[in-house]
Amino acid sequence: MSLFKGEKSASEIAQDRLKFILIQDRLSLSSKEFEMLKEDIIKVLSKYFDIEENEIKINLERTREKNIFEAIVPLIKVKKEK
Repeated sequence: MSLFKGEKSASEIAQDRLKFILIQDRLSLSSKEFEMLKEDIIKVLSKYFDIEENEIKINLERTREKNIFEAIVPLIKVKKEK
């Protein structure tokens, strides 16, 4: 566990990387495509919210009927219309 907020240990970083590799494999996406998908999600959400990019978690769950893609994005605040 890290002493400073937002700072991850080496094992946490390794776990995150492994999760991303497994998700990429299950979605049949290349590393580049997966990063592009993540960047697009960040870009769209950033139009409407201030977000914590380094805290985003992406999960994929398979059921018999379908794949479920879940992105957990911590929101700081809603951006006001200009």
